[in-house]
Amino acid sequence: MEQLRHQHITSDMARRWLASVITKEREKIENLKLLHRFDSRDPADDNRHDQATADAWAKVNADGLHGATSDEPLVSLNLDIIRDDLSSEARQNIIQRDFKALTGHPQLSAFERAKLVSLLIAGKSAAWNRHEEALADIETAADDLWDRASQLLTPEPEAPAAPLQLVPAPEVEADTLDPDMHAVVSRMNDMKRSEGIEEKTLRQYESFAGLFTTLTGIRDVRQIRQTDATGFRAALYKLPKSWGKSPADRNATREEIMARAAKLPPEKVGLSIGTINRHLEHLGQIIEWASDEGIAVNSKLKPGKLPRKDTVRDCDKKQAFTEAELHRLFKSPAWTGSKSEHHQTDPGTNIYRNGVYWSPLVGAFTGARREEIAGLAPADIVERDGIPCLSIEDSEMRRIKNISSKRLVPIHSSLITLGFLDFVEAARAKGQAELFPDLREPATGKHGRKLGRRMRQIVDKTFGTEGAGLSFHSLRHYVQGMLEHVPEVTDKVLRDIVGHEGKDTHERTYSKPTPPAVLQAAIERLPALI
Repeated sequence: MEQLRHQHITSDMARRWLASVITKEREKIENLKLLHRFDSRDPADDNRHDQATADAWAKVNADGLHGATSDEPLVSLNLDIIRDDLSSEARQNIIQRDFKALTGHPQLSAFERAKLVSLLIAGKSAAWNRHEEALADIETAADDLWDRASQLLTPEPEAPAAPLQLVPAPEVEADTLDPDMHAVVSRMNDMKRSEGIEEKTLRQYESFAGLFTTLTGIRDVRQIRQTDATGFRAALYKLPKSWGKSPADRNATREEIMARAAKLPPEKVGLSIGTINRHLEHLGQIIEWASDEGIAVNSKLKPGKLPRKDTVRDCDKKQAFTEAELHRLFKSPAWTGSKSEHHQTDPGTNIYRNGVYWSPLVGAFTGARREEIAGLAPADIVERDGIPCLSIEDSEMRRIKNISSKRLVPIHSSLITLGFLDFVEAARAKGQAELFPDLREPATGKHGRKLGRRMRQIVDKTFGTEGAGLSFHSLRHYVQGMLEHVPEVTDKVLRDIVGHEGKDTHERTYSKPTPPAVLQAAIERLPALI
């Protein structure tokens, strides 16, 4: 144990860490088993997943963080999740934070963190694989593991340590990472990008960082106080409503922004409450991330206390198509006959079955997002359990919004009757990389924006001013609204169809995807529209 003292982690600290890991993991397992007992539809499958988790922790404990994978698919999946998590910068920062909270130890070296990770793995493996023994005495369990686990705590390879001095160890500066807000956002975005968060969302964080530093003059997150956050919120009410829509806005000074706002009529000044609250949420996430990294942000800074209550419900802001409106929409020229493919919104004699024709139909029968549909490839139409489905996941042409967006969505029988699968086969026969090449913008390679503009033209010509609140996204709200009122369609099934995150930690972590046959039964409850 002398080596531990030289590294400033005493054996008592390490043992307390091990006991804490076991205690927390046992509590999680107990909660999980309680949920299985009262909320399980397939106990045998739940047990299979639990055993795979236990086997994965045992394998990591035996083979190390970068050991061999497993021949069992479910164990292999758990291994990937565990190894990705323990290798991540975010997890290293959490270990630093939790160990400091437990022991008061100021800062860990990389080698010390590796030691604690070894103990964490040993503790979690014990909690999962000795759970049936109840581990009634946590202290005894920690002692039992200590003899085996402590051999991992070999000295850091360096010059021989000086004799132990009975004087306090010097404080280590905690802020080893760049506290500049743009640097914090860059590191946070790197992690979110690896988790599959779409670039559009990451750009919002970058845009926020630019706006915050412009309006407050503060770049160092350690210098932000609650009064600065309050002042930032006040400034957002004075910005032009159109701020951020012009590339020139990114380089404007605070004085230039406010001078521009002063020339506008009152109704064109002030961001919406929803947008302001989103900016405050971004600030909170960035501050929390910096804190997890060990950066000494102000403890009294609480951006979460600043959002204002919106007087308009979210469901009232986002207009959904009605079934009658969709019947009317699909009687417009794009689906009944157009002048030409270029003038697809003008009446004519030819029907052009391209992206403009198919994408709104797919949206109305799946609830998929605009970019998810516009960026489809022929290879994304697959068959699972004999059911034709859209496979929505990251590809070279488009990224999905988040990990929950990865899913299978069965293809409605109306689309099949209209010839959608034949259209897909024709695209495959031609060797097309894109299912809807007419929707791609040559300059950017993106697909969704052109579809959005064409949908706007169709809606305006079909509904006039009555359709001002309708857009492609209104198709998604239509599907959600229709299915949430069908008693046989559970919340879980609806979330799996539209790609929403689970309602709680248990569902997000352990719930399995709904089988295609169940999804298909739900999708078929959507009425025929054309």
